Amino acid sequence: FNNTYNIAFLFPLHNEEKRINNNIKLIKYIKRKFKNYLVVFILNNCTDNTHKEIKKKFSKNNLCYTIINSNFHKRGSGINKALKLIKCKYFAICAIDNAWGENFYNRAYKLIKKKYDVIYGPKNHIKSIVKRNFIRKVISGISIFYLKFLFGNLMDQDSQCIKLFRSDIKFLKDLHNYNYFTETEFFILSKTYKLRYKNIPIKIKKTEGSKVKFFKLLEYMIEALHFKFFLLSNKKLIERNHT
Repeated sequence: FNNTYNIAFLFPLHNEEKRINNNIKLIKYIKRKFKNYLVVFILNNCTDNTHKEIKKKFSKNNLCYTIINSNFHKRGSGINKALKLIKCKYFAICAIDNAWGENFYNRAYKLIKKKYDVIYGPKNHIKSIVKRNFIRKVISGISIFYLKFLFGNLMDQDSQCIKLFRSDIKFLKDLHNYNYFTETEFFILSKTYKLRYKNIPIKIKKTEGSKVKFFKLLEYMIEALHFKFFLLSNKKLIERNHT
């Protein structure tokens, strides 16, 4: 990690040996579009053959990539480890379901170079085209109500989906090792520090229909409560950044 890159694309993974192929199209775009880039596969306590599948598919095609192993399952722990290790101008967060494809990142990269600090791609953007079943719509409504109850005007959407951001953002070194609350914490701090951010829509033609699990929602709510207490203990810092 001695090199300094223009942009690093982070792929947080947990036991994804069967879905690595989903990202091949996006990775081909990265190779074609960028010269000084790094693809980072973050393995969050993987117990399957994800590591072997990555080496099998990408070791012989001249892809500039690295693998970072995290001993923790939580998504935030792996991302935070990468943020501390890698030197670059921009970071991009990529999803294994390939919901944010090359067109999205192409637009996001052009925008962030002009005047923004952070680019988000929320699924609930008014212009996003995403098929969600009734249960997910209900959970979305409950989530935004819960977040607004805890954080007030700091929240305006239930899904944050951070996708591209500058590496010189001050609070990056202070992010917690949350799991499901990782991107929400980033969003709240972005507003707290008055960063220039942009929400852009996405279009998902096909969804995998993953099941909603109660314990995941419960963990998210607990993490939100934990951050709420952290936020209150730093009230003076927040007020100073709002003035």
